[in-house]
Parts: sequence; C-alpha cells; structure tokens
Amino acid sequence: MLAKRTVETSLIALAIVALGLNAIFKFAARSVIDRAQDARRDNGGIWNVERKEVALQFDSWTRYQLDSSQQWAPLFPEGGIIHLGPTRTPYTVSMMHQLRCLDVIRDQLNRPKSERDAEPTRHCLNYVRQMATCRGDLQFDPIQYPHKVNALHPHAVRRCRDWRAVYDAVWKNQQEHRDWLKKSRASNEVGSK
Repeated sequence: MLAKRTVETSLIALAIVALGLNAIFKFAARSVIDRAQDARRDNGGIWNVERKEVALQFDSWTRYQLDSSQQWAPLFPEGGIIHLGPTRTPYTVSMMHQLRCLDVIRDQLNRPKSERDAEPTRHCLNYVRQMATCRGDLQFDPIQYPHKVNALHPHAVRRCRDWRAVYDAVWKNQQEHRDWLKKSRASNEVGSK
C-alpha cells in the first residue's frame, strides 16, 4: 500500500512539474513571438514612408524584357527586405514583393515546362492578384485587344505614389542594417577574445 501511494505521489509530482515546464515554455515562446511582432504592432504592419503623389508617363516599357534577369533585379534590391525594431525583424516591402513576384513569373515563363516550379509561381500569381484587389485602383485603362502589342495608351500619364521614396527608405534601412551587423560582429569578436 505504501509503495502504491509513493508511485501515485511521484506521478502527481511529475505531472505538476510537467505542467509547470509546459507553462514556462509557452510563456517563453509567447514572449519571443511578441518581441518579433513589436514592429508590426507599433505601426499596424505598414511602414510609414512619406510618399507624395507623382505623375508617371507610361510608355511601352520595352526595357523590361522577358528574358533579362539583369533588368529586373534592381527593382527589388536585396529582395526588398528591411529590418525593423530593436530585434531587427526582417520584413519584405509589399511593393518590392510584388515586383519580385513578377520576376518569378517572368523567370518561370522562360524555362522549359519540364523545369518549371509551380509553387512559387502559384504563390506569386495569388499574391499579385490579392494586391491588385487590395489596392483597388480606379483609374481608367483603355481596352486593348490581344492582337495589339503597343502600350495601352501611348504616353498615358497616371497619378501614382512616389516609388522613389520607397527605394530611398529601403536603401537607407538596408545600409543601417549592414552597419548594425558590422557593429554586432565587431562586439562579438571582442567579447569572444
């Protein structure tokens, strides 16, 4: 009877310890998640970059060829990744994510069908669709029939948000992150000696 009670007491103690460890683990995991989302919580997930309204004259944009990665790569420098908050949480700027997705679709169209990867293309088609729907641009476009290969409206001018301000802010953030990495590495090297 005493041995049975000792086993029961041990099992209860073990269960209490397991529950305690589980609670500690969940609290620690929640803390990590909360810290990682601090930057999003501060601004609602929107990077506050002032962008004035600008006019953009559209042409045929022939400089962005279907078979030229070199022409597309500068549209999303370093993947369009920025680092925010005290923990330097990485995010992708939506504008650059969209441009990167167009590049993924372009790249997949250039590959033989047997070498295509459907997953990134599917992701990108859905992402670009969602962003076009989300933005809900109400400016008019002339109808273009499939046999026409010219610009929709030669020399059309559209009102846009200044994309150059986004590029400037991304470049500045990426430079600050590179500087932060150098300082972190230098202090780690000093600390390890």
